[in-house]
Amino acid sequence: MNNKFTPKSLILEPLNINHASRLFEVLKDPKIYIYIPEDPPASEEALANKFAVLSKGAPSHLDEVWLNFAVYDSEISKYIGTLQATLFMNDKKASIAYILNSNYWGRGYATQAMSLMINKLIGKYEIIEFEACIDTRNIKSIELVKRLGFEYTGFEENADFFGGKPSHEYIYTAKIEVFQ
Repeated sequence: MNNKFTPKSLILEPLNINHASRLFEVLKDPKIYIYIPEDPPASEEALANKFAVLSKGAPSHLDEVWLNFAVYDSEISKYIGTLQATLFMNDKKASIAYILNSNYWGRGYATQAMSLMINKLIGKYEIIEFEACIDTRNIKSIELVKRLGFEYTGFEENADFFGGKPSHEYIYTAKIEVFQ
C-alpha cells in the first residue's frame, strides 16, 4: 500500500459515544459547516446521541457498512476531527468523507488521515474503489482528493439544499491501483 502520506502521529479510533466529550469543542467550529448540510452540534449530549447511532453501524436492511473514526493526533495530544466511510461490500466500493476543525486545515492533516483510512479499508475490507462527493465550492477538499490520486468522474446538480441555496457536487473516484 502507498504510505507516502501516512503520518506517524495520527491515530484513527472507532467512533463511540465517549468521543462526544472530546470532540464537541472541535466539531462546533462553524467554519466546518460551510460546505456540508449539517449544523454544528447543539450540545455535547446531542453529539453523544449522534455518535451512539453512528457507532451502531448501518441499519441491517441496508447492504452497506458504516465506519466512523475519531482522528487523534498523538504528537499534540488532541482530537482534530472525524472520518466517515460507507462501504458497499457487494461492489467493494467506499464513499469517504472527513470533518476537521478549521485550526488543522491546510497543514496536511486531512490528507494524512484520509490516506490512513484508505489504507485501512483496502487492508481490512478489501475495498477496490473509492468515491468522494464534494461541494463544488470546496476547493480545498477538491485539491485534497486530487493529491491522493482521485480523478473527476461526475457532477450532481442540486445534490443538497442548505444555507438558503442549492449545493452542487463534484464526484471524484480512485481505484485501488492508485494506492499501491
